[in-house]
Formats: sequence, structure tokens, C-alpha cells
Amino acid sequence: MSKGSGSGQSRKSREVPHPPGVRDLKRERFDLDAALVAQGVSGQKRRLALGELVFRRLAEHWDECEGPAVGVALGAVGSIGRCDAGPISDLDLILIHDGSTHSKETIANLAQRLWYPIWDAGLDLDYSVRSIQDCRQVASRDLPAAAGLLDVACVAGDADVVERAQSAILADWRSAARTRLPDLLEASRERAERFGELAYLIEPNLKESRGGLRDVVGLSALAATWLADRPHGAVDAAADHLLDVRDCLQRVTKRPQVILGRHVAAKVAEGVGLESADDLLASLADAGRRIAYALDLTERDARRSLERSGRGSVAFLARRRNTVPRYRPVARGLIAVDGDLALAMDARPEEDAILPLRAAAVAATTGLKPTPGLLAAIRSTPDLPDPWPQEALDLFLEMLRGSANLVTVWEAIDLSGCIVRWIPEWEGIRNRPQRSPVHRFTVDRHSVEAVVRAGPLLGIAADPDLLLLSALFHDIGKTAGATDHSVVGAALMPAISKRMGLPKKLATDLDILVRHHLLLADLATKRDPESPKTARALLAPLDGRRDLLSTLRALTEADAIAAGPKAWGPWREKLVDALMRTAQSELDATART
Repeated sequence: MSKGSGSGQSRKSREVPHPPGVRDLKRERFDLDAALVAQGVSGQKRRLALGELVFRRLAEHWDECEGPAVGVALGAVGSIGRCDAGPISDLDLILIHDGSTHSKETIANLAQRLWYPIWDAGLDLDYSVRSIQDCRQVASRDLPAAAGLLDVACVAGDADVVERAQSAILADWRSAARTRLPDLLEASRERAERFGELAYLIEPNLKESRGGLRDVVGLSALAATWLADRPHGAVDAAADHLLDVRDCLQRVTKRPQVILGRHVAAKVAEGVGLESADDLLASLADAGRRIAYALDLTERDARRSLERSGRGSVAFLARRRNTVPRYRPVARGLIAVDGDLALAMDARPEEDAILPLRAAAVAATTGLKPTPGLLAAIRSTPDLPDPWPQEALDLFLEMLRGSANLVTVWEAIDLSGCIVRWIPEWEGIRNRPQRSPVHRFTVDRHSVEAVVRAGPLLGIAADPDLLLLSALFHDIGKTAGATDHSVVGAALMPAISKRMGLPKKLATDLDILVRHHLLLADLATKRDPESPKTARALLAPLDGRRDLLSTLRALTEADAIAAGPKAWGPWREKLVDALMRTAQSELDATART
């Protein structure tokens, strides 16, 4: 043997053994994902195939590491355990043992044999080693760990150990539901404050933002308490869409990325079959809203379950008195029961086109929460007549006046599909992202927020209904490709006003305010607000009318406050009020001549 070959043999003998089970898993997983995408396989089936590959290779790795068949097992938690991981997601693994069959040294040596080759293969690994009792203790004090352990799946080894651990954790989770539920809700609120709401972010965190993948896991964790069932259907579709976007983001960045940056949004949009980054953000907004609303409903049902089971609850008192809980009729086809707004037994939703508006108005003015059953029922109602009957218009305006509850009610009604049935033009701004850093919400949510902000200002507007409607529709023209949304919006208003059955004067004034809703702010900040010439430029499009001027003043403030803290402050308010005084002086002078 030559010296050179001997040296090579010596180097080879010093290399760390690289077991074949995980040696090529990183590449295999990425290549399989690419092949399945090319074949048009759905995201759900693709993720399942990736999960099966990971489980198979890890099981082979277990065998190569001579993992025992009794007393210890390799488990997968998180997205790996649920088989919904992406092509580059971390491996989240746990070595679970029964605490008695094997010594601590044996378990430690097995862990080293398992973890080091995975790291050497370039795979991102989160790992832990715990006994069954350790798992229970960790789950009792660490909510994220508990949520992950609820989904633990056996990869290899003694499946009975994993099953015992999971059963014990589930039992603990359910028995401690009364004390753990507040912690779970608080953790959800903290994430929302830290990461924002997925629906309204330009660069959303697909996992941690409110309405993201972490909240999907939270839904299942809440359902596991047996206090409430979780919604499915549209919510599951929304979760699948977030997973599809996350998978594509990982393909584009070749990293386990969960934050959708602006620089990759267009490529990710193309990868999931959408035309633009704005379309992608709109789809994420819809998904995030559905998940967040489902979480709210499930949380509320879980709290109600605890309240109803305790002393002094409606159900407790009813059982004690041997009576049935009372339901209070609140409107035709609707009843109030224990803080909820529900469908009455004698209601005929398939024959009542105005039922959704009646429910929305009652919920907005009373704070009652529509039940899932009511929201499902209103989907079967007929379309409103064209034009709307007076009752429908009155109820719509009554809903808008309920500013304290409007956002919650609008969210429920919109996700049920009612808003676009009432106002088809709303589809153009629904979930539409705003690129201006001044704005904190999507176009549609900003519009609803403007109505809420207009509530306290109704007293300074000559026509409160005009203020509410102009706040709702002022940005209706911010559709894809619009250059001047004020002009586009004004062009849409005649059809909307006619369909809603608005009186002619109200429709005309609404057209004026939608067309000129930016006029007061623009003139006040870009010209001399104390100049009569500036005042005349303001008054001319308003036909010199004091009533329109006062309503525009209220609309300007509501619009700006709804946009965000950067859009309204003492400086801007001072300029607006200065121009208002100048305009009022001009009107007074005109009245004297």
C-alpha cells in the first residue's frame, strides 16, 4: 500500500460515522417537496408525504442507533408530530422513557447517538429527553410545551410509552382546564400585542401573529379541554392556506422562514397561484381573520362552559330550581340567551331576507354575541330586494350607530358572506392591503374603524346618517389598480345608493363627500389655512353649504384617527380647525351680502 493511500485511509477512519437513515434527509425532503409541487399534489397531501418520509428515515436512524424496543421511544412533537411541517421545518423531537426500565446513563448515551448524526446532516433540531413524569411536569407549567406534547406522535421504539405520556398529559390538561384557560387566553393576547394581527400586517409572521398557525394549534388545545368544540370547514381551509404559503416561503428562501418579507412576497404569490403580492396579502388577511374569529368563538364557548358549570351560573340555578333557562325574544326570529343572540325556534331564515340585518342591528346595539348556529342560518337567507325596503335601510343604519360593538358584529357578518351580498362593491376593498405606513388596517377594516371613530362625532355633523355612510364608503374606490380612489369611489356610489334605497338628497350628498373626503385635510396642510382663497377652494365643491362642511370636518377626523396615530395629532387638528374658522367666516360674509 502506498504512503498516499495509507494517509487517505487514515483520514477516512477518523471521520465521524454518518448513519444513512438521516444522512440525506434534508435533501430528500426538499427534493420530494419539489417533485410533488411539480406534479400538482395538494398541500395537505404533500405535507403528509413529507411527514411519512421523515418518520421513515428517523425510524431507520433509531434502528441504526440500536434503540431499545421497550421502555423508551422517539417521539415527534409540533408540526413534525402533526405531519404538517414544511420542506425545511425544524425537527422537533423528544426522547421519552418510562423512568425505570433504563438507567440515566443508558438514556443519555442513546440521546447522543440520536442527536449528533442529525446535527451532522445539517438538519435543524429542537430536542428534549424526558420521562413520562417529566413530560407531565413540563406540560403543567409551560403552555407552549403542553400544546406541543398534546400532539406527540411515536416515531420509533416503545409506542406504549408515548401513548401513556400523551394520555397522562391530556388528562392533566382537562382536569386543570379551569385554572389553565386564563393562562392560555393571556398567552394569546400577549402574542397579539407582540406580533400584531396577521390580517393587517404588510410583513406578517405566519406562525406567531394573531390569526396565524400558532392560533390554529391553540384551537385544537382548547378543544382538547372538552370545554368547547372548534370550528372546522372554512377555518381548516384557512389554516391549509397559511401552511401552503409557509411552504412556498421556505422553498423561495431555502430557510425555515415564517415571516413573509416584502422582498419575497411577489415570488411567494406566484408560487401559490396568485397574481400579485397584494392578492397574497389579501388572501392571508382573509385566512387570518377567519382563524382569529374562530379562536374568539372557541375561547368564548370554553369560558361559558366553565361559567355555566359553576355555582350561581344560569345552568346551575336552573338545575337547582328544576327549571329551564329562560330565553328572551329580542326581535322577530331572534332570542337572547345567557349573553348570546340566537335563532328563535319559529324563525324561517330561508324566507326572511332581512334577518341578517336584524341580527346585526340587535347585536351592535345590545352587545349580544351571535351564536355559530345563527351565523350559519343567515347564510341561507334570500338576497335583499333591489332596492332595499325601508326596514332594511333603517336596520343597516342602526347597526352603524352601534359603534362600541360594530367591529365585532361586522367581522361576524362579513365572514358569513353577508356584506358582499348586500354591497357587491365591497368585494373590491375586502382584505385589500394598504401600502401607506400611516395606515394600520386593511382598506375594509379601516372603513369600518372610521365608522366607529365617527360615533363620538355625530353631534357635530348636521346629518349623522350622512356621516356614518360617508365614513363607511369613503375608501370604496381603493380597488386594485385605482389611481384616484376618491374619483373611483364617487363613480361607484350612485349604484350603491340606488340599491340601498337612499333618499335622493342623501345619495347626492354622499357622492360629494366620498369624492371630496380628502379635501379639508389636503387644503389645511398644503395651503395657508387662514387664507380666504383656501377657504373658497374648500367651499366650492361643497356648494357653499354649512351642513356639508360640518359633516366633512367630522369625517376628516374620523378617517384620520382610524388610519393610525401618525395621521391625526395636535398639529394637523390645529390646521384643520384654522381652515374651518376661515371657511365659516367666508360663509358668514356671504350670508351678510
